[in-house]
Amino acid sequence: MFKTFIFAGKLANMGKKRKKNSFKYLYYILGVVFLVTSGISLSPHLFHRTTKYKESSDCDHVKYADVPIAPSTRLNDLNEVQLVHAEKNGLKEPFKSNEEFKSKIDSLVRKSVLVEVTENRFYQLKTLTHSEPYLIPEAVDMLNDIGYRFQEKLAEKKYNNYRFRITSMLRTEETQSSLSHHNGNATSHSAHLYGTTVDISYKNFYNVKKDSIESSYEAVQTLTHVLMEMRQECRLMVVRERHQSCFHITVVVCGPVPTKNNQQLLSKK
Repeated sequence: MFKTFIFAGKLANMGKKRKKNSFKYLYYILGVVFLVTSGISLSPHLFHRTTKYKESSDCDHVKYADVPIAPSTRLNDLNEVQLVHAEKNGLKEPFKSNEEFKSKIDSLVRKSVLVEVTENRFYQLKTLTHSEPYLIPEAVDMLNDIGYRFQEKLAEKKYNNYRFRITSMLRTEETQSSLSHHNGNATSHSAHLYGTTVDISYKNFYNVKKDSIESSYEAVQTLTHVLMEMRQECRLMVVRERHQSCFHITVVVCGPVPTKNNQQLLSKK
């Protein structure tokens, strides 16, 4: 009888352990789900991640930019200069019309030539009237890095209730032509045609807590500081457009990074 009680006790303990382990696994699974759903704010590389621009973001842009560029903290890279980078690294042929864009966009997205940009915890998209929400992968990476740093710096100041607003992205030649008729800042040949360029407003920001659009001195200063920081790293080219109250930004893409093998081949030549 005594042995029976001992055996019964062991079974009860085993049941408790199994129950405890079940709860442990449940907590583990819930933790993973939480990280997946909320981890979007922990890393800028969780958006639209591709091998193509993962390598680019890890590259030293100061040394290996596809088009030579010198570090600077001045936000005065004119469209003509940005256009050189856009033509080198963006779409080989701009879309001539809106109809051409509609007929080709799905294929280009499947091939990862362009990536659709969607709102997230870093930024909001203004209603786009003369552009389409698509960029080359490297430009999406740049955009997410801007957003990540922007949120980090705002959090330090206890102002992390703001998101910046994107006002323009990829344009067709048709929309660019239409835009140039009533916008003095819009040239007939813009970096926006190549999917490398984005406009970010510094006039208005989205207030998450109030669900409203408003101006913010702290948000402007923080965004400006982030862009100066990334311009110094040669991650981007940027100019402040005063008439449109936006930062006109073009991504800088890294070229092939020299290795010991290809350096030896080059030296033999």
